[in-house]
Amino acid sequence: MKKFGKIAALVAALCFALVFVGCSNSSDSSSAPTQITPTTPTTPTTPTGGDSGGGTSPATATYTVTFDTDGGSAVKSQTVTAGQKAARPAAEPTKSGDKTSYVFLGWYKSDLSAPFDFNTAINETTTIKAKWLEGFVSVLGATVVGGDKFKDADSKAGIFLAGRSVAISTFWMSDHEVTQAEYQAVMGTNPSHFKNGPAAGETQEKRPVEKVSWYDALVYCNKKSIAEGLEPCYTINGKTNPAEWGDVPTSSDATWNAATCDFTKSGYRLPTETEWEYAARGGKAGCEADNPTDWAGTDSSSELGKYAWYDSNSYSMTHEVKGKTKNGLGLYDMSGNVFEWCWDTAGASSSYRPNRGGSWDGSWGGGANGCSVARRFSDPSNDRNKDLGFRVVRTAN
Repeated sequence: MKKFGKIAALVAALCFALVFVGCSNSSDSSSAPTQITPTTPTTPTTPTGGDSGGGTSPATATYTVTFDTDGGSAVKSQTVTAGQKAARPAAEPTKSGDKTSYVFLGWYKSDLSAPFDFNTAINETTTIKAKWLEGFVSVLGATVVGGDKFKDADSKAGIFLAGRSVAISTFWMSDHEVTQAEYQAVMGTNPSHFKNGPAAGETQEKRPVEKVSWYDALVYCNKKSIAEGLEPCYTINGKTNPAEWGDVPTSSDATWNAATCDFTKSGYRLPTETEWEYAARGGKAGCEADNPTDWAGTDSSSELGKYAWYDSNSYSMTHEVKGKTKNGLGLYDMSGNVFEWCWDTAGASSSYRPNRGGSWDGSWGGGANGCSVARRFSDPSNDRNKDLGFRVVRTAN
């Protein structure tokens, strides 16, 4: 029995030794590693607080975007989550005054240096400003079907003849004839005949410039465009800078008569005859009327004096622009005051250009009939008359 006990003890000792060796850190490759069954880890909990103290998630930053129509007048404000984009307002803002018109050019950066990019991520409080073209109205385009309804009392039909359909694109038109002050600022000179003695209560510099040729008008348009960083519309002899055109001709000039106009450019230009008459008649609504007006703003000769300076009320001189009632589009002096140059050639001759609207001068086209919006006149491109001025337009883009 004692011998058997000793043997049992020896066997137990050997087993212990084997177990110890199997659990050791020995690098002996003959020892099989102990297999451990892994347990499934617990999914970590997403922190809910901004610090170790727990709590709710911090709020995502938001910013206010303000759309400013003019000097602090907010048309709309938006709350935008950081990193998101501002939404462009669905409706364009409007702005107008008693004697001043404005065209909305778009939403710009707060310093008006460049258009605002609505693809920009908002990461700060932002102000977006409306940019305006002052003294202009937007003339919405349309297709006009000509007809006898456009004839005036003397059966003059103008541009919109029966059987003719004319498509007109939207454009922006100055609400007034170019003034002496505006011309002086661009050209450095004032050629007007009426430089002194304005009517009582009127301002000399706000009278329309006159004694300007069609050539002069082209120079004015391109110079003004370049000065304002716009694309000039007119090209003469392959050049758009009037400084490279040479002296303005005082007689008919074939090179200047061959001037071209790029209507896709953003700068100032003369209206076409079609644009001029369309606007004078009140645009789309005026032309669609069953009885379009004979004059700009009225169809009654007895009311013409409210809308036009002509031989019956002008006292044989020009008057400050915008002194009479505007037409349905908000345009002043489309009838009377001074004739206005248009771009087109007159008939087959490039040396003659049309002018429209009548004037103060009763001796030639200044009577009520001569101020009809259907009446068409023309002069040599180089003519400079004391009843002849112009207004400018821009292609809407």
